[in-house]
Amino acid sequence: MITKRSSLFFALLICAFGAWLFYLKYTVVSIEDRIRSAKKEIAVEKKNHHILKAEWKALTSPERIQQLTVKYLNMRQIEPTQLREFDPSIFHSEKKKYKETKKLSKLIDEILSSKGVD
Repeated sequence: MITKRSSLFFALLICAFGAWLFYLKYTVVSIEDRIRSAKKEIAVEKKNHHILKAEWKALTSPERIQQLTVKYLNMRQIEPTQLREFDPSIFHSEKKKYKETKKLSKLIDEILSSKGVD
């Protein structure tokens, strides 16, 4: 025998459960909308990233940088006459003779003599 109290309790329980399900459904719909819009934004950002990557590649190409240095900095390639022998005293307190330095010096002298530069 179901009494009025228990009927009222179950009716309120069913209403509360229905309200909770209603709230849960619209919360899920709201989250799905946010996910959809985030996915659209990610797609747009990926497209923009590819565009920016291509622009960066064009801006930093060696040919373009070479043209800009010639145009604005008046830079030229290094000439063999601008090279000089390595001096270890710059970096060390003791002067040490390095075999590699002597080899480099001889190589530079050979290059200069073969080009006829004195």
